[in-house]
Amino acid sequence: MPEISFPFEKNGGEGGRQAVSQVDWQKMATMWGGDRVAYRITATSPDSATLPFYARVLPNTRTLEVSAGEAWVGGFYYKLEGTKQFTIGSNFDKAKDRRDVVVIRVDHSRGSANMEIRQSQPSSNPVPPQPIREVGQQWEMVIGEIFVPRDNAAPQLFNRAPFDTPTRVSFPWWAADSTRFLPQGTFALDLDSDARHVQEEIYKGRDGVATARTLGKSWTYEPELVNAASLPKGLQCRGRWRWVGPNLCWFTVDFDNSSNTDIKAKDGALSFTVPHNMNGVLGQAFTGFMLNDGYRAGMPNYASITGMTWGGNRGKVVRMTYPSPKYLSDGLDYLTTFPSQSSIVISGMYETNAFNE
Repeated sequence: MPEISFPFEKNGGEGGRQAVSQVDWQKMATMWGGDRVAYRITATSPDSATLPFYARVLPNTRTLEVSAGEAWVGGFYYKLEGTKQFTIGSNFDKAKDRRDVVVIRVDHSRGSANMEIRQSQPSSNPVPPQPIREVGQQWEMVIGEIFVPRDNAAPQLFNRAPFDTPTRVSFPWWAADSTRFLPQGTFALDLDSDARHVQEEIYKGRDGVATARTLGKSWTYEPELVNAASLPKGLQCRGRWRWVGPNLCWFTVDFDNSSNTDIKAKDGALSFTVPHNMNGVLGQAFTGFMLNDGYRAGMPNYASITGMTWGGNRGKVVRMTYPSPKYLSDGLDYLTTFPSQSSIVISGMYETNAFNE
């Protein structure tokens, strides 16, 4: 079976080639990065008129005007040095609209990249044409979508250009602190090379720096059973957690009261702690259950547990409630007794307070 490789300083005897054809170049270059406009958006709210390839439909016309810009398309570089104008095709259909796209097209038969409008057909449910991506033939990147209404009404333009993004980087440790020095829009990996913390993905956005997700195994923590009059020696408190999104934490807690002592609340509800401070702007709720096979302490053998936290609570404590054992109409009561030889499991996701709201 023949083997081919390129580019080398000179032709080799085992399939290595010095010359690189136009198609060879495209095959290599499309692996270096995706199609994108050669511009990074870092401002919180950029002025659209200052962006590359800013486009508009001239007033009271069917003329589309596109401003200068540069882009990487299908492994080739494209540059528009001034403004370029197109005529948007008419749509005299009385019942159907149309959706066209503005593309930068690399055409191997022409040996060039050029901007064009790809016109679709009127339809009761119009769908814009998808970009062509055929190595060695044509390769397109969409920069705009044009809604062309029925009865030749005024067309509407929507920007669809993908822009360059900061390069993803990695750090051996302390990635969150290091990411503060990177451009807005950067993702960074904490590789935890000293195995003392956790493998994470960090994101720097307009709201600040936050962990985007935990990579690998979840972390363990020991949740506290709060507001108990006393804690017996047989109580086991176990928990796990991980980041599942920026400022969003998943957790699960498992309390096992294997002792022969009922745990009573001092006042109010028995509560537990989550691994990170809660957001506190709004209340949040969690679901769980209590297993009490022996019907101990006069409580059900299986009860639904709802964890509740109220607006303004920016700490870690979550109250536990359960359905009233007396009357269904009473709704939820505070959980004030954790029976002996029973267990409680509660899980959920919640918004933390990483951005100090």
